[in-house]
Amino acid sequence: ILSVICDNASNNDTMVNELSDLLEDFPGETNRTRCFLHIINLVAKTLIRQFDVPKAKADTIMDEAEKQ
Repeated sequence: ILSVICDNASNNDTMVNELSDLLEDFPGETNRTRCFLHIINLVAKTLIRQFDVPKAKADTIMDEAEKQ
């Protein structure tokens, strides 16, 4: 196995550690590649979350807009 590509879930850490124990030629964490798209997705969600309006505030804003 040249490399293992997986997301950042902790169960994948366990899998890589087990593989390194079972396979003599597999060095473990050094041959784990974290999925770049998963990391980009997490970053994008974090950035977008900053612009979310709390539901209670959103309802108030919508009510005021409907009155006009």
